[in-house]
Amino acid sequence: MSKYGTWMLERLVIKYCDIGGSSRGMRLFLSESLPAFQQQNPQLEVEEVLRRYRHPMLVGLYRNGRSKPICVKNKAPKEIMEQIMWLRNSHGRGMEYHVVRSRHLSRNPSIQGQWTVNTFAAELEAENERRLARTALQTQF
Repeated sequence: MSKYGTWMLERLVIKYCDIGGSSRGMRLFLSESLPAFQQQNPQLEVEEVLRRYRHPMLVGLYRNGRSKPICVKNKAPKEIMEQIMWLRNSHGRGMEYHVVRSRHLSRNPSIQGQWTVNTFAAELEAENERRLARTALQTQF
């Protein structure tokens, strides 16, 4: 994406295998779609790296020094183009992953749910009413 008039994606490294089955879509992309993409994006340096016996990858290198690797194993050329456009339109910020965890820590987590103050509120109120009724009956005599 253009920020302050300059594109943040500086270089795109395309890694693929010339004989592997998972790189079939990448090889089609390189032969059919890559020349048109390079003409549309002259600001972007595209580098092709042949890595035998490995899955294909896209690596976006940004001006701020960060890189974003994306595995494109068994993807069609259209899907690879979508990933490249996503890399091109990104700012190059770090990829933040938010891990959602429970605040309740236990070795044996409950399958019924987490305990709260109001878990047995209705049962406790009914028990208190019974006790009050018993004490009221006992104090009458």
